[in-house]
Amino acid sequence: MSELNLDILKELGSFTRTLRKDVSLIIKEGLDIFEIIDFIESRIFENGYLPSFPAMVSVNDMAAHYTVFDEGYKLKSGDVIKVDFGASKDGYMTDNAFTVEITTSDHTDLIQTARDCLEVAMDKMNYDVTMGEIGGLVDDLAVKRGFNSIHNLSGHQIGRYDLHCGLSVPSVDNGDTAFVEGEMQLAIEPFITYGQPLIKACRLSNILHLKGDKPVRDAIAMKVLRHIRQNFPKQPFSKRWLWDECLKDNLNGHPWFKGFSKRRVEYAVSVLKKYGVLYEYDELGTVDGKIVAQFEDCVLFKDGVKTILTRLRD
Repeated sequence: MSELNLDILKELGSFTRTLRKDVSLIIKEGLDIFEIIDFIESRIFENGYLPSFPAMVSVNDMAAHYTVFDEGYKLKSGDVIKVDFGASKDGYMTDNAFTVEITTSDHTDLIQTARDCLEVAMDKMNYDVTMGEIGGLVDDLAVKRGFNSIHNLSGHQIGRYDLHCGLSVPSVDNGDTAFVEGEMQLAIEPFITYGQPLIKACRLSNILHLKGDKPVRDAIAMKVLRHIRQNFPKQPFSKRWLWDECLKDNLNGHPWFKGFSKRRVEYAVSVLKKYGVLYEYDELGTVDGKIVAQFEDCVLFKDGVKTILTRLRD
């Protein structure tokens, strides 16, 4: 694995914290989640970075892995949304998330518990602690408060150009005896819910990843594939980033923003998925439809020193 660059990651961490504060100020009832996603992604691009992955907003029982294409959703009173994004430079990435309840205060305890579960895991994480121990701390706190941690969705190690690699960081003691060795960057992200401790795959997410390099015969699909290979060869990308109308209006003239018509995007993505060249992630939701909350931050271990990159609270 490539050496992790502390200076770049600190720079990205500082930017991520600032953007997290700024986006939290615009969230309100009646706002379309497209506006949140566009605010985040445009700010990342404007500052010379790339998103680590498409910005995601997941509502109520949806836990993760959803971004918009042409659909939208206006926030309603009582909604609980998870906002998840990261910034990337030269292959180094941050990943962070937070939860907001819209207008009401009915889910304050759930949200605070998710925040506290992240805090206890982040504070305990160190060279001599196993991943199973970290997961046990999260689950114990959640259950003590009357909630459950999601057992089949974990935090993850982050490498250069690799958002999910190496270690997993569970939210339950699953017996994992792995621990931090050498230099590692980890994203810790407990998900806490009222109901069963499990998530399932739901609808498709509009988040794509270049999977393989197989020959494709279709002319339209080939043209789109060349664009993807040139601009998104290693990291997840948004289906929306291929659509010229969206790029023209919302993504501020980044050099690779030369997209395609909506019809061509939808057709090409369909063909490339059938060829096995593109993979589309599933949106993940709780198995019983219960609301879920999440907080996430990144920590770096390098030269024997632990550095929390994205946490707002010290």
